Amino acid sequence: MLTGSRSERRSPRSLRAEYDQFIEQRIEEYKDSLPRADILSIGDEAMHELAGALQFQLTEVVLRDQVDAIIRRRLKLPSFRRWREKHLALRAAQVQPGHWGLSVHEPVSRLLEVLEDQDPVLVIGAADGACALLLAAHGALVHVCDPDIAAVYGLEGRALNEQLGASIECTVVQLERFEPFSWFVACVIESGTLAALAVRDRTALIERLKTVTPDGGHHAIMPAVPGRGRSDARLSSDAIRTLYGDWEVIALPAASGSHSRKVKNTGFTAVKPAASHNVTEDAVS
Repeated sequence: MLTGSRSERRSPRSLRAEYDQFIEQRIEEYKDSLPRADILSIGDEAMHELAGALQFQLTEVVLRDQVDAIIRRRLKLPSFRRWREKHLALRAAQVQPGHWGLSVHEPVSRLLEVLEDQDPVLVIGAADGACALLLAAHGALVHVCDPDIAAVYGLEGRALNEQLGASIECTVVQLERFEPFSWFVACVIESGTLAALAVRDRTALIERLKTVTPDGGHHAIMPAVPGRGRSDARLSSDAIRTLYGDWEVIALPAASGSHSRKVKNTGFTAVKPAASHNVTEDAVS
């Protein structure tokens, strides 16, 4: 259980709010794709429609709303009812790890049992986007950090296509200089992303991530495997495990048929223990 971080449970976001975000995103994407002359032309069309409707007080807000209404008609954006039917079916698939090519036993999947709606989660490494997208589908507010701008752009594009863009924010940053800017209920670390870091920088980064994780918070270390992130990654998740000696490390279940054989580079989950309070009465007084 987290301590000192979530004193109040947040209400889940409504479908209406998600729908409004979806419509706004599509309209803004369309505006960004148009040259200025076309935007002005839509503005003229909006002015004409408002004049025909005997709008008594023309304001900038009224004109903007009319422009949005015209774009909405052009894009044939769905009504709330039509969107809801498709959206619920899409989310039912997206909340399944298998939808993103992940196993239910992988470290990131274990986080789903402890996260609440709108919990802030940090992801180090965009990789193929699977972890960030799965967490966003479950209602987490995901912030992804990666030094590779191409990987970040790829994730942002995929998030928009999956209607999860509003829940994922990305930053291009050199990890050896990355300073976490807030606390995070959980952190997912793509092992391959840390491969290029020197041991000293990798250790320092992990310690900074631990600092912004509350008691009871989780770190999910993903295995470095082909197809997830950089193909030249050579850092095993087992090499990172030694940096969590002061946390509770949860081993993943053995694969079928492996019996008691130790499986390497499977990733792991670590839980931050509650701080000890060995304070004497004299010290308190």
